[in-house]
Amino acid sequence: MSSTLPSIFSGPPAATGLESLLAGGGRSFVAPAPSGFLGFYDLQENPFPDSVNPDFFFRTASHQLALEKMRQTVEYKVSLGLVTGPSGTGKTLLSQILLGEFQRPDLEAILVLVTPGLGRTGLLREILSELGVAHPSGTTRAEDLVKLLSNTLIDLHSEGRRLVVVVDECHLLTSESLHMLRTISNLEIPTGKLASCLLFGEERFLKRLQNPSYASLRSRIFFQTELAPMLLPDLEQYVAFRLLNAGRIQPVFSREALAVLHERSGGICRLVNKFCFLALIAGAGKAEALVSASTIREATA
Repeated sequence: MSSTLPSIFSGPPAATGLESLLAGGGRSFVAPAPSGFLGFYDLQENPFPDSVNPDFFFRTASHQLALEKMRQTVEYKVSLGLVTGPSGTGKTLLSQILLGEFQRPDLEAILVLVTPGLGRTGLLREILSELGVAHPSGTTRAEDLVKLLSNTLIDLHSEGRRLVVVVDECHLLTSESLHMLRTISNLEIPTGKLASCLLFGEERFLKRLQNPSYASLRSRIFFQTELAPMLLPDLEQYVAFRLLNAGRIQPVFSREALAVLHERSGGICRLVNKFCFLALIAGAGKAEALVSASTIREATA
C-alpha cells in the first residue's frame, strides 16, 4: 500500500505548454487520477454504495431465515408470506434476491413497489401492468380488474405457471389495498392457490395487522419472520465480506473502529454502509492505513 496520498488529494498537476495549446486549455488527454479512497485502500469499487446490489448480499441468520420462509411460501403454494424489520435492515435487497430466484419456467414473478396512497384499483393495475396485461384506463371498477386478473391467473395455470407478487414497502398500503390483497389470496382453483404474495415492510406493519379488521388477512400469513439488526460479530463479517467483494483482502478498519461503528449504527445495514463510506473517505484523507475509531466517530457525528 502506498504511504502517500493519491494525486486526487494533492490537486491536479500544473498545465503543460502542450496542454495550453488545446482549445480552452483543456487536459482531456491526461488519464484521470483514481478515486481517492479506492486507490488509497486498493479497492476495485466502492464496497458500500448507496444502492441495492445483490453481489454485496451478506446473509446473517435472520436474512437466511427470511429467505427460507419466503421460498417455502412459494414452494408450498401459500397465499401470503411476510418479512418485516427496521428501515435499512435489507428488506429491499432481500426482495430483489428472491425476485431473481423466482425467474423460472414454472413461475411468473413480478415486483410491486408500493407508493403512498396506492389504493385497491391502483394495486390491481400495477399487478396487471407488470404481467403485461392490457386493461381499461380511467375509472374501471375494482371488480372488473379482479375478474381480469383471475382470468389471467387461470391462463397462467393452464401453461403450468403460478404468479408470485413481491410487494415492497407493504406498510404503505392503504386499508382498501390490504383488503384487496386478501381478495387476491382467495383466487384459487380446486387444486390450489393461483398466486403467492410476499410482503416486505417495516415493523409498524405488524402492529397495524393486529386491528380486528385485518383478522382474515392475518390468518392467511403462514410464513412470517423479522430481520434483526446485526450483532457485532455479524457486523465484522459483513464489513469484511463487502471489502473482499470490492477486491480488498486485508482489514481496513481497526477492531476498535468496528466496535464504535456497531455502537453508532445499531447494526442497521444502511447506516453501516453510510458510515463506512464516509469513514473511508476521511481515513484516506488522513492517510490512515487502518481506519481508526476516532475517524468513525467523526464520520458518524
